[in-house]
Amino acid sequence: MRKLLIGPVLTGVGCLAGSYYGADARHVVHKGPNRTYEGLTQALDGMPQSGTTSFEGGKPLPYEIKADRTYGKRLFIRVMFEGREGANADIVLTPQNGGEETLVTAKAHGDREVLRTALAGSSRARLAYAPDWMLNLLSVRPLLQRLGAQIEDGEPVRVVPMRAEMMMMKSADAPQTPVEPGDIQVHATVTVTAEVGP
Repeated sequence: MRKLLIGPVLTGVGCLAGSYYGADARHVVHKGPNRTYEGLTQALDGMPQSGTTSFEGGKPLPYEIKADRTYGKRLFIRVMFEGREGANADIVLTPQNGGEETLVTAKAHGDREVLRTALAGSSRARLAYAPDWMLNLLSVRPLLQRLGAQIEDGEPVRVVPMRAEMMMMKSADAPQTPVEPGDIQVHATVTVTAEVGP
């Protein structure tokens, strides 16, 4: 009887720990809030703001990225699929150490119904069922770390896919060819993450 309970108990503990540690994604950037904000907006603006997504095995869908911006303080990013919000990310910048550093806190949220439709039939369909804490922990946190390192190093800040094969994106005003690896990524959240890319 005890052996039968071990699996559900471990699963429950894993979900509780994940929901605590993945409630949001946090990263300290060793630059002030304004420079950090400019780097994040540079990465966002470097992605196609609309076009057509094509998930491997799924049907192409029109997408659009919308962002509400408060300079040096906040970005609220929404990824729309066929006019419906599939994912959003709320990014808040908090000054640290007298403004020398910035705590970046991001919370991703995915709309399960919209993501199920967007990912239906694709090899990534199961991602639509991933809880928000999993998106924060496994997708948003590593993305913040990569972007933070680019900001600190003074490099051009851009979103680089971890797995470019997950998603090809076609810009609405560009030739209809797959984007080369290393160009963009969607997180839904972004992201789909999603990812604007994965």
